[in-house]
Amino acid sequence: PPSLKTYPQAWLVLFFLVMLRTAVSVFQFTFSVVPNLTAEYFSVSLTGVNWLANVQCLVYVFLSFFTGWLFEKLGVKRSLILAGFLCAAGSAIRYIAIKLNSFPIVMVGQVIGSAASPLSLNIMTMFASTWFTENKRATAGMFVASNYGAILGMFMIPAITTKLEQIPKTLMIVTIIAAVAFIPLFFIPAKPPTPPSLVQDQQKPSFFSGLKLLSKNYNFWILFLVHSLNVGLSIAFGTIFTQVISPYGYTDTEAGQLNAIAFFAGTLGCSVAGPVLDKTKQHKLFLKLIAPMVLVSDLGFIFISKSFNYKAFAAILFVMTINQFFLSFLVPVAIELGSETSYPVSDATTSSILWQGAQICGFVLVIIMDMVRDPQGSPPNNLYKALIIQAAVAGAVMLL
Repeated sequence: PPSLKTYPQAWLVLFFLVMLRTAVSVFQFTFSVVPNLTAEYFSVSLTGVNWLANVQCLVYVFLSFFTGWLFEKLGVKRSLILAGFLCAAGSAIRYIAIKLNSFPIVMVGQVIGSAASPLSLNIMTMFASTWFTENKRATAGMFVASNYGAILGMFMIPAITTKLEQIPKTLMIVTIIAAVAFIPLFFIPAKPPTPPSLVQDQQKPSFFSGLKLLSKNYNFWILFLVHSLNVGLSIAFGTIFTQVISPYGYTDTEAGQLNAIAFFAGTLGCSVAGPVLDKTKQHKLFLKLIAPMVLVSDLGFIFISKSFNYKAFAAILFVMTINQFFLSFLVPVAIELGSETSYPVSDATTSSILWQGAQICGFVLVIIMDMVRDPQGSPPNNLYKALIIQAAVAGAVMLL
């Protein structure tokens, strides 16, 4: 039998994929981390600003119906090139729209650039199985799933966007980041010299045959719900967090710093999960242990929200870092377990469906949380009820 190995160039290709994922995340969080300035610049409501995030979820859900089929047709390299192009094109259109002060054109750029997200994230398990041996796949997937771009965006964008006139410069920087991530993708190899596993050489069912097999797979749909609700919580709270604490006197910069540190904790959670899963293979055990911790931290957020008025910066930071660490720890667990329980269905198909569910949940939760905003409350526009909804969803994940 041929020798199975992970080639050094696999790590280089992984680096460029992480760069692309970073650019896509910076693109996604451009407006949600400075919602008040964005609303003022375009003369729209905060709900209008939230729709810049909501449209990303809609695009993700729609395209995820086709990404499994697309990955099979294009392969890893050409799929990533397409993702890089869409991110750079969407960023450029938004920059032009800012110059024209046109919110509808910004939305067009948002739709085009958002298409890069499912192409660069749903490919995670297919990429890992194409380039990495079985004992390194969870680690590779961890790097892809880790949200480095969210950390960069949440630190950088509020720091450089403190006035309305700075918004065009911010959009230009985001466009440059997207272009820098796009260009190297033309030069990466399409696949390793030899497959990293014997499974790579085996025939897998077609896209539609795979869907039929999955429709009867009870265990897969349980994992689908766990992953969808878990990541949906992270997407929704990341989108509205600034609006959760800004009624209490926190600035966009302070909210950005809190969110960035929390996402760093999330990245740490992913980073720990990958190697631990590769070593122990105890996916089910970690699923049962970690889900209750997410609920506990969400309940903690409800209790400390009563002291937001007293500048409870340290308390918010502590609860958010704990919450994001455990939320993100569950991501590689669910993705890897989903891939295992759905065999012999293609990794591209299962990954697309899992991430599609996450975006649907994120979209629905943002809509619901925005609807329970209390304009007449104390303080006005508080989102206290959204925190209760968040904890209730975390409880559902634990029960599953």
